[in-house]
Amino acid sequence: MKHFIWMLCGVFVSGLLLGTLSACGADQFSTCVITTAKSSAPEAALPPEDLPEDPPDPKPGAAITAEEDEARMLAYGKALWDMYLLGLRPDGEELERASGLGPAEGNQFAIVDVNGDGAEELIICWDQACMAGMQGLVYTYDYPEEELRLVLSEFPALTFYENGTLTADWSHNQGWAGRFWPCTLYQYRPDSGVYEEVASVDAWDLECTREDESLTAAFPREADADGDGLVYYILTGEWYQNPHASEEDHFATLWGADPVDGAALEDWLNTYTGGAEPLKIPYRPLEEVSISHLGCPRPEVTYPEPVG
Repeated sequence: MKHFIWMLCGVFVSGLLLGTLSACGADQFSTCVITTAKSSAPEAALPPEDLPEDPPDPKPGAAITAEEDEARMLAYGKALWDMYLLGLRPDGEELERASGLGPAEGNQFAIVDVNGDGAEELIICWDQACMAGMQGLVYTYDYPEEELRLVLSEFPALTFYENGTLTADWSHNQGWAGRFWPCTLYQYRPDSGVYEEVASVDAWDLECTREDESLTAAFPREADADGDGLVYYILTGEWYQNPHASEEDHFATLWGADPVDGAALEDWLNTYTGGAEPLKIPYRPLEEVSISHLGCPRPEVTYPEPVG
């Protein structure tokens, strides 16, 4: 179980309360499609029993022509140059940066097939910024439409699995989760072409509330089968609109979900990951040498030089 917890949720940072930050909540779990030809609103995420029994077979890598691959690398290269030189996303949104750093200094990217469709995606880990400005972005390239599409926008603590699922750690852990870092599970859906949110996972670590006698007494020990003082809450639907505590009984519910033990959580996750191990993503520094190595030369236009 310890291996599962560390694999799923590494501790990143601490900060303000989850419910008060714009970096968390409903907006954090949305997806965006950068194109005028297709809808950006994905279908509602489905539970495992409602998913298609036979999803479409991924495109074999051999089906991707050299012309398509070249066009994809040029599109990714242009996006990377704009981020590196201008600090801009492909949709024109400005990327925030940490004080004293250049627009791209310290950030990373990778180009790898993470959803099994045979085509490589562009992953951006923009974490050299204030907490609210950190972004984990996944783009794909549609050929021959020549469209660069954003298929996921999240906090940049992403864990990819080879079957097209991923987990994204929350930016903060200021609730009762303690040893467990809350996260959101996504699944890539070929029909919508984006990563769709499945559920989020929070936890109640008894050590976080032990000083409050009423909370200690209310801890759901009947759900804590392994007796480690840690239970989990699988949050679906619009759970973020539910109060974390009620005025009448502040420990009666936690996000309005029933607690489960670690083994049940792991079984639930395996329903989506198939027990696959996380992918090792070959991140590269977002800098001129790395971008040029892709075959996309620095644009022959006047850009403001990176600060610093």
